[in-house]
Amino acid sequence: MKIKLLFGVLNVATLFSATFMMAQNFQTMPVQSGYTADVIANGVGSSSLSTSSDVDGVSFAFVARDYQLTSSSTPLTYGIPANGVINTVVAATPGLSFQLGNLSGNNSLKLVAASDSGVLTFASPKAAFRLYMLSTSGSGTSTVQVQVNFTDNTNQIFSGVALSDWYGGTNYAIQGIGRINRANDVLEPNSTNPRLYQTLLTLDAANQTKPIQSVTVTKTAGTGVSNIFAFSADAYSDCVAPTLQPVGTVTSSSAQVSWTPNSASAVSYDIYYSTTNTAPAAGAAPTISGVTGTTRLIDNLNPNTTYYYWVRSNCSSATGQSAWSFSGNFKTACGAVTSLFENFDSYTTGSIVPDCWIRLAGTGSQTITSTTPASGTRNIYQFNSASNTPTYVVLPVFSTINSGNYQLRLKARVSSGAPGTLTVGYVTNTADAGTFVPLQALAISNTSYTAAGSEYTVAVPAAVPAGARIAIRAANDSKSYYWDDVYWETAQLSTSEVDAHKRKLSIYPNPFKDVLYVSEIEKVTAVTISDVTGRIVRTIDNPTKEVDLRFLNSGLYMVTLKFRDGSQFTTKAIKN
Repeated sequence: MKIKLLFGVLNVATLFSATFMMAQNFQTMPVQSGYTADVIANGVGSSSLSTSSDVDGVSFAFVARDYQLTSSSTPLTYGIPANGVINTVVAATPGLSFQLGNLSGNNSLKLVAASDSGVLTFASPKAAFRLYMLSTSGSGTSTVQVQVNFTDNTNQIFSGVALSDWYGGTNYAIQGIGRINRANDVLEPNSTNPRLYQTLLTLDAANQTKPIQSVTVTKTAGTGVSNIFAFSADAYSDCVAPTLQPVGTVTSSSAQVSWTPNSASAVSYDIYYSTTNTAPAAGAAPTISGVTGTTRLIDNLNPNTTYYYWVRSNCSSATGQSAWSFSGNFKTACGAVTSLFENFDSYTTGSIVPDCWIRLAGTGSQTITSTTPASGTRNIYQFNSASNTPTYVVLPVFSTINSGNYQLRLKARVSSGAPGTLTVGYVTNTADAGTFVPLQALAISNTSYTAAGSEYTVAVPAAVPAGARIAIRAANDSKSYYWDDVYWETAQLSTSEVDAHKRKLSIYPNPFKDVLYVSEIEKVTAVTISDVTGRIVRTIDNPTKEVDLRFLNSGLYMVTLKFRDGSQFTTKAIKN
């Protein structure tokens, strides 16, 4: 990760992505009728009751993530998504997804013997450049013929379409979804199998403007059992996505984006933005809709956060709406925060200072290193050169700096030799070390983070001016200082109580995917989840052991546990 100083963030924010190529216009093709078997176990109860057949002819079926044998069974961490949406991982088709049939009804066109055939009729006929088929073959490979039927009663035939066995094949759209034995309800979790595969069917130019009514699939060869689950289209359109332009002014909460039209019939535009670089599906609701110009301010954003955005055209032409453009991105500037936890683990060794920190002055080196961290893998260190010039680092902007109810807490050590000194204070000008005002000098004598007294706490009085920044100064003694696990927090937090709870409590797994578990939950009265900027995203009063956080985007979060004795404990958790 490349680290930038606060004053350089606007230059960084001008990064963008654009192309003059027409974006792919992926749209799902929901099936109205034609499925012949339910091969996906879901809900609560025996798999033999929630399915009508197997995938492979020998009792094994797929399993959905919401499947439980009983209501008290441990929730699955694998399986087909409960909403039936498969977001393909094929690199050539980012943003392509498939909509499965009803998981509680028939959801597969199952073809066992050669010459078995079936017709899947689509709920909404669409014209397309390309058609994508989601399928698999149980107990061996198989071959099918796919006949695409258009609304004008013409068709196009694709012969010799090979279906891979559901274990180990290539070009999979999803893998590691597990399976279940319908005969005895034994689950078989697996990180790579079974699989569903994506097959490309490119339509002839003469057929690309014709709406597709249905497909007829016929098994022609192979020992495997063919299962056809869904289709999606790269839909035909005469309405083209715009080309994104470099991002304009960026602040801690907003960014000005603009684009160039590529369709003369465009009458307005929609914008979709997210903190993850996952292209929106064709039917995704825009974040901002009906923009009549070619520029728009995206506001109400989080500071020091990377955002990705897409724009599409709304046209007065036949197809009405374009695909989403290729993605652009920007990073918001640093802003004031009310809390901080920094252990430097997210930074690359050799980085100068973390995001939103500033190296103020000093000739000593200052970097992130993996030398004996207090926790995790990396910590920041500060070395004073032989010229005996003090070195300063300025922390992020704290909006509560003059409240009189906050403190800075950190672990620190010195390289060797006699005790050294780190001084915590504040600056009123981040470009002038002469404005540094000391608050407390910390005598650092320990050479290990595990030594007694290696954690230091500095209370920050209300007399500190509003707008000042907390800073740390290393003495001019030519020593190497290291610090880690830096907190900006409310002063009533009892360190001894936190440490006592920390020894007894744990949150797991970490990283987690959807659910975070808390041990000894009976001691906890509330769980608060905050993002790295200090913004609270969820508070759960009287929580259970299982904290459902599937709604969160991937990233780093702070988890604060409040205890019945009035103390609290904050720790880091990463959502995959």
